[in-house]
Amino acid sequence: MDYLSDTNLRAVLVVLLGRVGGTVDVTNGELYDAMLPDRSSGERFRITQTDSGVRISIVPSRPEQSASN
Repeated sequence: MDYLSDTNLRAVLVVLLGRVGGTVDVTNGELYDAMLPDRSSGERFRITQTDSGVRISIVPSRPEQSASN
């Protein structure tokens, strides 16, 4: 599985929001940073099918990977 359809993405969001109590507060700054990152490429996601569902994780950009080493 390389991507999530809009329907599957909505389902994942429903599950995640349910796990954290139904509400997630996001500031305008966080939202704009996620929509328009200062780096040349946006966040990339890794979607892995597991035995019981899917795992979605953020793949850090190359500068973030270098900084963490």
